[in-house]
Amino acid sequence: MTNVVVVRVESHTDRTFDRSDRLLVNGEEKFRVHSLCECPEDAIIGRDLISCSDISNFLENFLREHQGKKVKFEYDEMEEE
Repeated sequence: MTNVVVVRVESHTDRTFDRSDRLLVNGEEKFRVHSLCECPEDAIIGRDLISCSDISNFLENFLREHQGKKVKFEYDEMEEE
C-alpha cells in the first residue's frame, strides 16, 4: 500500500469544443461531468449534475479512507485531433 494518493483530472475537448472532465482517485473514476447542451432539460441537480451532497460525501469518505497520506494532483488536458 502506498502513502501517496493520486487525484487526476482529465479534461477532454472535442472538435466542436464540447468539454468533458473526469476525476479519478488512484485510477478509479469517481466523477464525470460533461456538457448538457444537447439536452438542457437534463441539467437537474442530482440527475445529471453533481450535487453538493455528492461532493461532501466524496470528501468525507476520501479523508477517512486516505487519512495521513500525501495527495498528488495531476491535470491532463486532452484534445481530439
